[in-house]
Amino acid sequence: MQMATPAQWQEQIEQVCARVGIQQVDLLLDQSAWNNSAVPALKILKTPVPWFSLFSGTPEENLLDQAPLLMRLDLSHWQHKAWLEELLTHCAADARLLVLISPLPFEVLSHALQALSQIKWGGQGGLLRYYDPRIFPLLMTSILTAEQRTEYLQVASYWGWLDRDDQPQWLQGNCPAEQAGIVISSCMDLSDGQCDAIGCIGDAQKLLDGGNFDAVDQPREFVFASLYSLVVQASQENHFGNLTEYVRKKL
Repeated sequence: MQMATPAQWQEQIEQVCARVGIQQVDLLLDQSAWNNSAVPALKILKTPVPWFSLFSGTPEENLLDQAPLLMRLDLSHWQHKAWLEELLTHCAADARLLVLISPLPFEVLSHALQALSQIKWGGQGGLLRYYDPRIFPLLMTSILTAEQRTEYLQVASYWGWLDRDDQPQWLQGNCPAEQAGIVISSCMDLSDGQCDAIGCIGDAQKLLDGGNFDAVDQPREFVFASLYSLVVQASQENHFGNLTEYVRKKL
């Protein structure tokens, strides 16, 4: 399977924007455990880029270099398009970039996306890293309830990301072009089962990245799906032994 180049994905983004009549693209950049920071570059761009840290107003506010950043790029400005190409080149294949095409005003979208990252589980507050493109698809297809998914779908005309095979994927939202405001729950309640499933994503990703299953001659998305299914099965069976060996026997 041939991976999409940054130029090809940028072309897709521009085509989707044109299709829905929106001249801007919003990017969620995950800076956690990254050796770089986008903030210095954002501050010196000659054509300013609106940006917002999802950690703003939270106890993690000072961790700006590790914060998920929302940026809005105007596709009619060459410098913004060049910055988009840079981000797609250096961040997308590293599972750090989630694309939104949204008609919402930037301030409204900023606070909506921040609210969507706040969760409660067992009475305790927490952060849902939905902006990780390795997590987002499963949240939308199998983990969140229909009502919870609606909150994500109402903020965007489209969500986009690169999958584990570096192929662009799109999820259509339902935010109408004339939309000016929305209502988002201040904190989403997750069940034990949902939190366990999210944990299984991380375990399956570690297995995929560990090299023990590289010999499986299938696309990485296919292998991950198989690993994730078995990790979920192991969790349901309350397996506490070596997870790699458990999966190897079942795969």
